Amino acid sequence: MNRFSSRLAVVTSSAALLFFAAPAFAAPSISSVTPVTATAGMHTTFRATVSSSAPIESCNLYVDLNDKGAMTINGNTASLAYTFPYGGARIAFVFCRDTAGGLNSGPNTSVWVEGALQNAAPLSGSDSGSMQSENQAITEQPQVEATSTLQTPIAVTAAASSSQLVKLACPTGAEPEDPCKAVYYVDAEGSRHAFPNEHVYFGWYSDFSQVKEVSSEEIASFTLGKNVAYRPGERLVKFTTDPKVYAVGARGELRWVSSETVAQDLYGADWNKKVDDIPDAFYTDYSFGTEIGAPTDFSPTTEMEDVADIETNLR
Repeated sequence: MNRFSSRLAVVTSSAALLFFAAPAFAAPSISSVTPVTATAGMHTTFRATVSSSAPIESCNLYVDLNDKGAMTINGNTASLAYTFPYGGARIAFVFCRDTAGGLNSGPNTSVWVEGALQNAAPLSGSDSGSMQSENQAITEQPQVEATSTLQTPIAVTAAASSSQLVKLACPTGAEPEDPCKAVYYVDAEGSRHAFPNEHVYFGWYSDFSQVKEVSSEEIASFTLGKNVAYRPGERLVKFTTDPKVYAVGARGELRWVSSETVAQDLYGADWNKKVDDIPDAFYTDYSFGTEIGAPTDFSPTTEMEDVADIETNLR
């Protein structure tokens, strides 16, 4: 099975999935990760300031969009030691839950790691698996082609002509999980945005022909922005702890599909095979709009046509 496909919600009890009441989410406050520099092969303790109206229950450190484990919470500080085996520009953020059911993720933080790049032997510590988890950043060579309802995959349009897709140049023999495989969308203002999984990427692009290889220093020079959201109208989504199924609107707005009948009318009899499960850590990539109570409340085709490119969807 493709490492991404394990995250797909192939719903076997769709009616139950749609009609459970979702939990109420408060929002813990989480700072950026510090420090923003590290040295390959050496332990670095990463910290974030966290607080909430209810006690913080747990926090996890994410590196390159992957969970690296539970952090120690001491007062308002969450911390965890982590070792990068390679140098280069990396992404880190902290995800926390509180005892009242609230959850939130801190901002993506760019961490510059001094040391040899991926074409050298790894230093002490291991990053193996860091790009293999189900919510990994999109890589250049997925094992199987992603399925997509998109009939004509779009490219960056003239409206976003100064934007680009970039990645590091990979050495010969680079493994699929190598961080050099990660692709970023760089917007017109020079911020880079990660693709959380392959379905997000292939909603916008059909292949990797537009990807430009750049140096690690150039990657780091782009300000780190928010993650790229699913293309509007392209798929349905749900969160790990929220059983509601949502349609995706413009600029990452999620709208609850209130019944199985509506889901079938909008996405066909196999609608439950078009649902992607999003880890809770990416909850804050999206906002929430009004529910879809009837097929006339939402048009997947119109949503896709109204947002022609990622640049528009980021505004």
